[in-house]
Formats: sequence, C-alpha cells, structure tokens
Amino acid sequence: MNKIYKKFRKNTKGQYYLLSFCVALSVFLVTSFSLMYFGPTVQEFLPEGGDTRKMASLLLGVTAVGCFVFTVYASGLFFRFKAREYGILMALGTEKKQLKSLLFQELSVVIALSSFLGLFFAVPASFLIWKLFELFIISNEQMRYQFGMEGFLPGILFICALACVLYISGRRFINRSDIMEILRTQQKTEMVKEVKRWTFPVGILLTILGLLLGAGLPQVAARVWGIGLPGVINLFYLLSLIGIYFILLSAVAQSRARKNKSKYYENLISISLMRFTAKAATKNMCVMTLLIFVCGFSAFYGMQYVLSGGAVRTKNSKDFSFHSPVVENQIGKEEVDSTSFAYGIEVTDFTENMATNLVISYRAKDFNEETNRYIEVYRDKETAALFVSESDFETLSGQDIMVKPDTYQTVTTTGYDGFFEYEDGLQEVMNPDTGKIYSLTYGGTVESDVLAPFSEPFAYVVCDEKYEEMTEGVEDTYKESIVSFNVKNPEDSYDFAKDLLSQYVSCATDFSNHMEYWDIWAQKVADKAGKKYMYGDKINMTTDNNMLLADWKYAPAFHIITAQDRMQMISVYVMLCLYIFIISLTAVSVMAYVRSISVATDNKRLFESLTKLGADVQYKKKVLKKQIARIVQYPGISGCVLGFIVAFAMDFMNDGRVSGIEIKALAILAVILFGVGVFLYGIYKYAVYKAEKILVPDSFW
Repeated sequence: MNKIYKKFRKNTKGQYYLLSFCVALSVFLVTSFSLMYFGPTVQEFLPEGGDTRKMASLLLGVTAVGCFVFTVYASGLFFRFKAREYGILMALGTEKKQLKSLLFQELSVVIALSSFLGLFFAVPASFLIWKLFELFIISNEQMRYQFGMEGFLPGILFICALACVLYISGRRFINRSDIMEILRTQQKTEMVKEVKRWTFPVGILLTILGLLLGAGLPQVAARVWGIGLPGVINLFYLLSLIGIYFILLSAVAQSRARKNKSKYYENLISISLMRFTAKAATKNMCVMTLLIFVCGFSAFYGMQYVLSGGAVRTKNSKDFSFHSPVVENQIGKEEVDSTSFAYGIEVTDFTENMATNLVISYRAKDFNEETNRYIEVYRDKETAALFVSESDFETLSGQDIMVKPDTYQTVTTTGYDGFFEYEDGLQEVMNPDTGKIYSLTYGGTVESDVLAPFSEPFAYVVCDEKYEEMTEGVEDTYKESIVSFNVKNPEDSYDFAKDLLSQYVSCATDFSNHMEYWDIWAQKVADKAGKKYMYGDKINMTTDNNMLLADWKYAPAFHIITAQDRMQMISVYVMLCLYIFIISLTAVSVMAYVRSISVATDNKRLFESLTKLGADVQYKKKVLKKQIARIVQYPGISGCVLGFIVAFAMDFMNDGRVSGIEIKALAILAVILFGVGVFLYGIYKYAVYKAEKILVPDSFW
C-alpha cells in the first residue's frame, strides 16, 4: 500500500506543493502580521480602547479570514485530485479506515511542515518589512522594532483552526459511502435555469442603489434632516452584493443567439461549458470580486493616511509657526536667528503678534444621543477663543482685510467646510477679567492656516479700536504670542527644525503644560465650581514623546517635522493596510488559479471528445482560454470598478466635494487597480499554460 500510495503522490505532487504553499503562506502572513501588531512598539503606540486599536484588531481578523478562505479553497482542489485515487482503491476493496489513516497522516505532515516554515520565516519577514518602512519615515528610539512572543499566539491558533477544518473536510471526503460519487466528483455540473434579460440591468441598479444608500444616506440625513442614522444602515451595502451576483450570473449564464447567430454557434461550446458550472463559477467570481474590492479599498485607505498624515503647504500657511502664553519666557526672534545662522538657514517673512483669549457665547450643532438627532445648541460663556486685531492679522497673514466696527470675521483653514460649527455662530464676547459683554455681528470669513488651528471653535478678527476696547484690563495669562516665519529651501531645514523644537520644549513651563483641548476659561469655571476638568491632565513634554505634536495644546506647527515625523505615527496603519492588500491579492490569485485548473480537470474528457470529433489544437486552445479568461476577467473588472466607485463615493459624500488631495489619492488608486489588473493577467497566462499541460500532453500540443 505504501508503494502504491508513493506512486500516487509522485503523479500528483503538484497538488501537495499547492496545498503546502497555501498553508505556509497563510501561517506566514497571519503570524508576521500579529508579530508586528502585538509587538511592544505598536502596543505602546496605539491608545488603549481607542478606535485605532479596534480597527487594527479588525484588520487582523480580516487577515486571518482571508488566509483561511483561500487555504480551504485550495484544499478543495487537493481533495478533488484525490477523489479518483481513493475511488480506485475503494473499488479494489481497500477499507475506509485504512484510507482515512493514510489521508490524516498526509495532512498532518503537510500541515506540520508548512506551519513550521510559516512560523519560522514570519520573524525575519516582520523585521524586514518594519525596516522597509523606516526608509520612508524618520526613525527614532520609540519606533524601533521590538519582538514580542505573544505575536505567535494568533498564528498558532490559526494553525489549530485550519488543521481542524482540513481534518473535518478529509473525514467527510472519506465517509462518502457511494464509490461512484467519489469517482465522479470531477464531473459534477451545476446547471442553472434560464437567466432572464432583466437580470443584468437589475444587478447594476441594485449595486448603485446599495452604494448610494449605504454611503450617502447617513450624510443626507445628517445635513438635510438633522438625523443621525444607526449603524444598521450599513446593511444597505448588501444590495450591492446581490447586484454583483446578478451581474456576474447574467454574464456567466445568459446566452442567446440574438442577431449574430454565426458568432453564437461558433462559441457554443465555450458558452455551454460556462453555463454547466454557472452556480459554482458565479459564487467563486463573487468572492474574487469582493477580495479585489478589498485590495483596492485597503490601498485607498492606506493612501488616505499617507496623504493626510503630513502637513499640507498652502498659500495661507507658513513653514514655521507656534503660539505660547506671554507669561512664559518662550523662544523668539533672537533664538530663531541664532539657530538659523548655525544651520545656514535663511529666515523670511518673520512675524510676531499678540492674541487674546476672550470668553465667547455662540451657536453650534451637536448630536443628541437620546433623540438620535443633530440639534442646534447655544453655548453660553463655556469656552474662550483667540481674538486678534485687524492690523496684527494683516501682518501675520500678509492679507489686506477690512473689518467694520462692531463686526467680526471668522478665521478658518483653507477650504473649510465644517458641519458642527457655524462661521457666523458667534453672538457675544466677554472680557474674562472685567466681565464686560460685547455684541458683535458677522462680517465674513478669512483664511489662515497659521492662526485657525490655534483656537477652538475658531479664531476671530476685529478692528483695532474694538480689539483695544475688548481687551482692556485683561491679565497676561489670557494673552498669547504668535510667531510665524518661512525659510528658503525648507526641504533642507529638518535639523534646524529639530533643534528649534528642542529649544521650544525646554522653555515650556507649567503655564503651557496642557492637553490639546484644554481651555483656560473652562478650567477656571471647573476650578471655581470644585469639579474636575476633563481636559485638565498634564502631558509628557519631551522631544522623545512621539505623540507630543498631536496631544499638546501649544504644540508648534513646524511643517518639515509634521510632514516627516508624523509619518511614523501613520506607518503602523499603512503597514496594516498593506498586509490586507497583500493577503487579499494572494487569495484572489490562488482562487483564480485553482478555478482555472478546475476547468481543465473537470472537462478533460470533454476535450478528448472534441479531439475525436475533429477539433484541432487551436480550437481547443481557444475554448480553454475563453473559459479561463472569463474566470479572471469578470471579477477583475467588477472588483476594480467597484473599488474605485466606493472610494470616490466616500470622498464625495464626506463633505459634498472632492479636494485636491482626494483627487490625487483617486489617481493613485486608479494606477494601483491597473497594476492589479496586470497582475491578474499574469495569473491568467500562467493558469492557461498549466491548464493546457493538464488537458493534452506536451507532445500533442
């Protein structure tokens, strides 16, 4: 029996290699993913209980599911090749018990060796991928690679789950009582009834409707009706899934002679072959379509992090800007000039202005969780905002503006399109020390990417006379100094910026040691009432704190540092998205290859019959290529188009427009999806080559 089985293994060694490769690759991807995710660096970086950690855990789950799916799918082909061997042995009188023992031994060896290889190579792979990302980021001590043994646990659990499923599949395979069913496993067909003409247009309609309702309805409900829809609204996306199934089913199973009858009869065999396996082919294509969509979506999601992670240079921003309490002896022009001289940096457009925190009362929009609606609220003297005089703003921004008496202009970021805050929502302003109240009217908006980020909800500009009147008697604790400047050749200013940041942090005192959303007036109100202020905690103000620029109230805005160092904060997310992309594309490749090989193995006798009927080599190649092309082509086009449409819908539905950065991301996504198409074409060519070798011996071809 061992000699016979050795002969069988020799004849089907390609299937052992395929199954071993899938198991090893799955374990490798899951384990290397978890080694990075559960490593000390990432675990210290991700906030406890935060949305980012939840998303990362979800991505790990998606990774495991994706690997699990394509490995189990590949095992199905393995058992299909084993069907004939086991059917022959059972027909010769071999007991199922003996066959079951042999199969389990083989599966155990394959799983054990493949899993060991996957676990072994996961460690250097995770290290090399981490180092690869360090080429694109500024590395520091906090972002170094750290190995964690707990990262092996998900990989080991994955191996156990996969082994159980393969053993169960093998047991079900052996327990079939009908020998003829085993022998005819490769000749099963899944013919479908006639597909109506309306299937294709209805599929397109359902796909578009699902995307519009799933992505657009929450935004329309919030902006038009003021209603916050629950998460169950995402079930509308299932309409798109049904629509994709209808589209693919129509493409696979719908066949009529129509007007061009000669073309129909010329391709009759190819059309009929696809219809005989329409159900299995359509299900397979649906899964492949969704996996290709996941490829595109994960790539797009990662790009969103990259493109939005760094600071964007606009005409209303400057290379360097920071604000600090005037009671703090912070760096100024003297320190900037001396440091720039040391590094050979030329400073231009230097400005140093004064701003004052005044208490405001304003209208805003808020979400009521009890009624599940967006409501308008009036915040009466709850917070303070920065006010600057007209002349100071002109100096700071380089813009010429005209602010009428008793009016204010709201300072926004470039292209601001807020939903919760009204630019014209300010009603009254109060001097925090004298208690005097001033009523102002809305006079328009001005853009400044220097001043706007320093104040919540907005910073405001008033005329010089009004500013003097409103700030009379205000203590220095409410006043802030705003410094901004540009440099020539900013791309060479990184070392200068790091030195300046170090000086800035060393000069910071307890006056500025506050969290990002800390507010001086809200703190005073909470202290007076004897309550704990939710944003009153201090932060770790050191240059080694990689979250300093994101969490510090008085964090400086140094464009070169933000653009480069912030990449290390998003590198983890990008790596996770990259892994999802790789795993999804790998799953698609395996499924496309396995399905293509199934076309050859399932229809071998049919092609032999075609040879007897006089079909030449070129005709048989033509039939085979059309079958495999449809398996790859239909889901490839559907998945890429769907991925691009969803990405566009996300950007447009977010704020009703597509920004320059989003256009750039969509353009890159189009290039990536084109690359996916080229990769799938390579899989198609290789699958055709292997399928031709299976159907007819090389000498004949």
